[in-house]
Amino acid sequence: MLNLSEEVHKELNQRIFPFWSSLADYENGGFYGYVGYDGSINKVAEKGVILNTRILWFFSAVYCLEKKSEALKLASHAYNFMLEKLFDDKYEGLYWMVDFKGQPTDERKHIYNQAFGIYGLCQYYKATGKVEVLHNAMRLFHLIERKCENSNGYLEEFDRKWNEKENEMLSENEVISDRTMNTHLHVLEAYTLLYEVSKDEKVRTRLYYLLELIKNKIYSQENNTLKVFFDKHWDETIEIQSYGHDIEGSWLIDRAAEVLQDKELIDSTYEYTLKIAENIYKNAYSPLGVINETVNGVTDVTRVWWVQAESIVGFYNAYEKTKDKKYLEAAEKLWKYIKGFVLDKRENSEWYWKLDGDNMPIVDMPIVEPWKCPYHNGRMCIEIIERMEKACEGKIS
Repeated sequence: MLNLSEEVHKELNQRIFPFWSSLADYENGGFYGYVGYDGSINKVAEKGVILNTRILWFFSAVYCLEKKSEALKLASHAYNFMLEKLFDDKYEGLYWMVDFKGQPTDERKHIYNQAFGIYGLCQYYKATGKVEVLHNAMRLFHLIERKCENSNGYLEEFDRKWNEKENEMLSENEVISDRTMNTHLHVLEAYTLLYEVSKDEKVRTRLYYLLELIKNKIYSQENNTLKVFFDKHWDETIEIQSYGHDIEGSWLIDRAAEVLQDKELIDSTYEYTLKIAENIYKNAYSPLGVINETVNGVTDVTRVWWVQAESIVGFYNAYEKTKDKKYLEAAEKLWKYIKGFVLDKRENSEWYWKLDGDNMPIVDMPIVEPWKCPYHNGRMCIEIIERMEKACEGKIS
């Protein structure tokens, strides 16, 4: 019989943690920014700020889970690099990209980066209790609210001096979109953890604001999906359904409502996020993985690593809310699929980025680059371990 918690615990400790631990750059700071499909490390590759803030979150979260001293050491290594190299001391905020020595190569500021800075810092604060860490997270929060909020959601991309730019970095399909579901979802995620650790009243207010925005502007009541790309007036710029973002959003939105401890809000949120999860279960899931996306009616059936990881958490979250075993079974079958196809079983590797329609790895996709990180699959392991342990404690009591 499958013991999901035990198996993902093993995956976390025997594959994901050792792999990312081996990428610490003790000469130049931070973590190496690129590992090719063949396993070769490019030690002079650029270091993405998204990658490094997510690594900060990951090692901090592993320490909070297991109190591994090595995890705390690695988290501190990531934090020091962030403070010394990723922050712009003159104009505030986090850069988009630095070189292997930590010198800025892309000085633009994106709210997405700032959000993951908050997320990583908050988890590191949970690990260490250092007041300066929480102060730095709050500093980024106030920066976002001062520079990016425009009374109708958040603007996304800026130059170094915080002059608004076209949103190149979070747009896709050759259509520039002023606002994106992806960015707003991860600002919500960052603010959720920030409120959990700070209980700051302004953060609480903005969490309510974001939840209302997502429900009224991003959620499609007609389709039970999260719309993806918008202009400044929240009109869609391109018709896309992103199955991974939908299932990820279903549990991140729930988590935000739960942290606010507002029963009426939780009940209303659960109602529509369950519809989102059910839609993914019916239309995108099979025991051979969750497909990627549909763009203007054309479906991409590739299986992406992070979509599979987030689907396990999303389906388990739906199971917790409903006790409907089909969701638990879906999570377990996805894990079996991941074990069979997505895990790169070669020595000193991690998960494949993407599989084609025949479940073969796409060989021109690297194992590590600025978007390929331990955040999705590492977090899946941690979420499942914590949720299943909590369920067992409830049964015992």
